[in-house]
Amino acid sequence: MYTTRTAMLVCCLLAAACSRSASNTTAPSGAPASSAAAPSAAPAAAAASPKLARIFTADMLGANLAYLETLTGPAFRSEDGTNTYKVDGCTVLVGVSVGKIANLGVDGYGGACRFNIAQYFAGGYDHPVPDQPTFNDIKVGLGGDFSADCYRDCGNAAAPVVSLSYEGSHADNFNELVASSPVMADPVLGAYSAWSDALVAKYGETAVANGKLPDTLGDVAARAFGPLHPTTIRVGQHLIPTPG
Repeated sequence: MYTTRTAMLVCCLLAAACSRSASNTTAPSGAPASSAAAPSAAPAAAAASPKLARIFTADMLGANLAYLETLTGPAFRSEDGTNTYKVDGCTVLVGVSVGKIANLGVDGYGGACRFNIAQYFAGGYDHPVPDQPTFNDIKVGLGGDFSADCYRDCGNAAAPVVSLSYEGSHADNFNELVASSPVMADPVLGAYSAWSDALVAKYGETAVANGKLPDTLGDVAARAFGPLHPTTIRVGQHLIPTPG
């Protein structure tokens, strides 16, 4: 009798275990097929500001500033030929020349604060520059040269700024692009240090500190800054200083 009762108990336990297993793998009607949470999709990138899309058009370059300000409102700040506007939480930079728009840009570039860069340059590039580019995307897509307003011993007046500057051809309506980032913290600081150290190793501390360099080792800069995203991007005219 004991053996029979034991066997019956084992059978009941096995039946209960199977029932629990089935309840965990079989979804009720109208429910998801599995109780295990599926991996959530990566969040979609923030949509670009619709108002910025109206500001950053190819024909806005050369337009009257008064027209632009029907979209932006009055300037938040005006300094050294550049007006600063606050638009949908973004900082818009506008270079002004004799009441006309010479160039446009965004400080704090990324997320909703971005624009269609490729529209300012000729089609047919092998690697069109995306709306949220790294320095390498710009270097490969357009070209350009790296520079800094200080390469060594910059003092405490202001953080040095690293820039990648491209001068467009006639096919690009001679539009220029300047993408830049201030050197304030890693990873930009680490990239800047690697570049600066390579310059010192080749030209010496004094020459680098004075900025008198025959070659700024653009290949080193491209490797160091390539994966990073610039924080300011500007396009248009009068962005790159004339040599001399």
